[in-house]
Amino acid sequence: MISEIDIADFDVLPVESLYKIPRETYIKLPISERVFFFDHIDGAYSYCRDMFGDIAHISAFAMVHPLMKKDPAK
Repeated sequence: MISEIDIADFDVLPVESLYKIPRETYIKLPISERVFFFDHIDGAYSYCRDMFGDIAHISAFAMVHPLMKKDPAK
């Protein structure tokens, strides 16, 4: 479950197909501000969780923004 995540601590990377993104990555849909924790691909869909712990099955071919933790040294 996502609980202590601050979107300001992450860089929003360019849109990419979900199936190309590494497992256990935070993602954001381009059409909303919702952030999900992408766990893995399961067939044509993925297994993700939102900040409330609810499961979301996003299409493996969906276009999403991967989120990368910013380097605190910068």
